[in-house]
Order: sequence, then structure tokens, then C-alpha cells
Amino acid sequence: MSSAVSTAPREETSPTRADSRPPRKRKRTLRTRTVHARIFGVLGLPALALYLFAVLIPLFLAIRYSLLDFNLLTSKGPFVGLENYVTILTDGEFWRALSFTLVLTAVSLVVANAAGVALAVVLNRPRRFFNILRAIAFVPAILSGVVLAYIWSTILTDRGVLNSVLGQLGLSALQTSFLGTQTAAQISVIAVSIWPTIGFTTVIYLAGLQGIPTELNEAASIDGAGPSRTFWSVTWPLLRPSLFIVSTMIVIGGVKSYDISVILTGGGPVGATETPAMQILRQGLTENNPGPANAEAIILLIIIVVISLAGFALNRKGDVD
Repeated sequence: MSSAVSTAPREETSPTRADSRPPRKRKRTLRTRTVHARIFGVLGLPALALYLFAVLIPLFLAIRYSLLDFNLLTSKGPFVGLENYVTILTDGEFWRALSFTLVLTAVSLVVANAAGVALAVVLNRPRRFFNILRAIAFVPAILSGVVLAYIWSTILTDRGVLNSVLGQLGLSALQTSFLGTQTAAQISVIAVSIWPTIGFTTVIYLAGLQGIPTELNEAASIDGAGPSRTFWSVTWPLLRPSLFIVSTMIVIGGVKSYDISVILTGGGPVGATETPAMQILRQGLTENNPGPANAEAIILLIIIVVISLAGFALNRKGDVD
């Protein structure tokens, strides 16, 4: 009986001790996670430093300079508050440039998305010929805007390739100054800006299509759905992430567009194709007026952030629905 009494406490305490001690494997896992977190933290320091010096500090300086009245020679000036912002927002040239930029962005959104989806559906074939066509479609997206603008400038000038071809085909009535009149110049800049965007959107939508399980399309066809119904009911809803990525990139690129307008038209004729980015450079460097230039840059940044946040909200709402 004494032995039974002496062994009872051992049976009660041993499970408690076993439960209070984490398993050896769990210790190793926690230790490994801690080591990995420290390694990633150390490796992320250069990127964090680069982001700090390349983004945050310039942004802080831009906000500071937008509140001052100074020039590049003195780098000093009195504090004027929001006066530079009022100057920009009451300037008709700013609103004209912003209107053209927003039209360019809106047209790019519609045309590039529609063309990108159509090309992606056509090129989504496991054949070598279609692989070649994919590469060809993506070539304009690889080239810089300066190169594209120079190529198209040789085509669209008054004595360029396009007018020459129209004349040889007997279509002289269609010959015009594509870069010399306001409407034609705006259409030309928008068209040239959209061209490389289509290649980019095609690749993104191709990746989205190839990520859709084939079983879904097969199930839809078994249920009697045709190609059109299958696309709109199965494929298109699953392309929502691709649509969000493409639209966000198009909006950012459109609002800050610069190089194609500069090379093709220089912002003309009569400022018809001038963009806010061109005005920022002209005011800040050419006219030595960096205060309003920084204010316009901050306004442009706010527009991009607002549109991007609206896109995030719509995308999240679509995911919930």
C-alpha cells in the first residue's frame, strides 16, 4: 500500500511536465523561423535604404519645395504655403494638359484591355507558330518610348512614310499633317502611346488564361455553354486580377506620360499634346521656377494615388461579390 501511495504523485506530475515542455521539433522550427527572419531582415536593409534615398527623401523634399518661393540658383526662398498649389490649380494650361492626359489614359484603358484580351485568346495555343506571334506582339513593349517615338515620327511627318503610301495608293484626299494639326496630333500621340501597351497587356492576359484550369472550360462545354458564354461566364471573371494589374499600370503610365509627346510633337501644336510631366520639367528647369513645378508634381502624385486606391477598392469589392 505504501508503494501505491508513493507512485501516485509520479503519475500525476509526469504528464504535467511533459505538456509544459514544447517538443524538440517545435523548438527547431521556432529557431529556424527566427534565423530566417533575421536573415531576411539583414538582406532587406539595402532595399529599404534604396527606397528611403530614392523615394521617401525626394518626396519629402518635393513637398517642402512646393511650399517655398525659390529658384535653383539660390536654393532658398520664403515660405509661401499653398500659394504654388493655387497658382497651378488656377492655370488654364495645367487643366488643358491634364485633360489631354486623362483622355489618353481613358482611351488606353479601353483599347489596350480589349486588344490585349482578344490577342491573348487568339494566341493561347500550344503551337510554335503562336509562340512566334507572342514574341512579335511583345516587341513594342520592350522598346523605350524614345525609340518608339522616333520610329513613328518618320512615319507620321508631312513627308513621312504614311503620306507617301497614301499618295502612291491614290488616296491623296487622306493625306494630312498628322503632327501639325491639333486633333490629328492628339490622335497620333494617343495611338503611338497605346501601341506598346497592347503587347504588355497581351502577355499579362496570356498568363491569366494559362492559369485557368482547363477543367472549368470543359465542364462549361459539357453543360452546353458555347465559346462566347464560356468566356463571359467562366474565363472573364477569373481574369479579374489580370485586369486590375493591367489597368493600374496603364493609369500610372498614362498620367505620367512624357517621352512620346516630347519626341513626336514637343507638346504642340499650341500645347494640344502637352502633358503635366512636360510642364513640370519646363517650369522647374527651363523657367527656373521649381516651386510651382514641385506643387504640380505633388498634385499629379495625388491623382495617381487616388485612382490607384479606387482601383484597389473596386477590385476588392469584386472579389467579395
